[in-house]
Amino acid sequence: MSRSDDHFATRRRVLRPETTVEHVDEFAKGFQWPMVGVTERDREAGTDGEVVWQADGHALGKQVLKTGSLHYRVDAMFGIGYILFTGRPRGIVETLASTAAQALKPWTVEELCQAFDQAQDPRGRGQAALRLGLAAPAKPDQQVFKRIGAALADEDARVRYASVFAASYTRYEALLPNLREIAARDGEGFLRDRAAATLRSMDGVKV
Repeated sequence: MSRSDDHFATRRRVLRPETTVEHVDEFAKGFQWPMVGVTERDREAGTDGEVVWQADGHALGKQVLKTGSLHYRVDAMFGIGYILFTGRPRGIVETLASTAAQALKPWTVEELCQAFDQAQDPRGRGQAALRLGLAAPAKPDQQVFKRIGAALADEDARVRYASVFAASYTRYEALLPNLREIAARDGEGFLRDRAAATLRSMDGVKV
């Protein structure tokens, strides 16, 4: 639901389970940003849930946000909540994103790496991989790549399935060989299909 004049988007910050849309709304109300859009999550249709608050004109010192929005999203497939900002100029958008992070205390990449390393069961590993994929910086991050790569090779099919989505969230080209391996050779047909679909969605990659 981002607008055409929103030229920059911050990275996604994945919220902890106890942080809800009501907390994000409270943060937005503190700046008197109006809620301007709501999209209901639809898992079957693959539609992310989203709530958007408009922050146009917000001032920080001498800087003024020409266009800007705070987005709370819940991914369609797994229901993981995260926030991001869009708008311009970039400097004030990034500052507002940092302010939101201080207030809402989302997971850090380091915490999510630790959660993956310490996960005791397949569900925990899969959940950690998904969150890590959503929180991954746009610039390829070695610690993220290492853990999602490990999840793609996990002995449990449920973890591999979750990690295919995690890899798609990152858009890291370095993970393409892992996805091709699953698409070509995984013992589970549904996983081969999912990996092939993910490859096609990542900029038309040939399987």
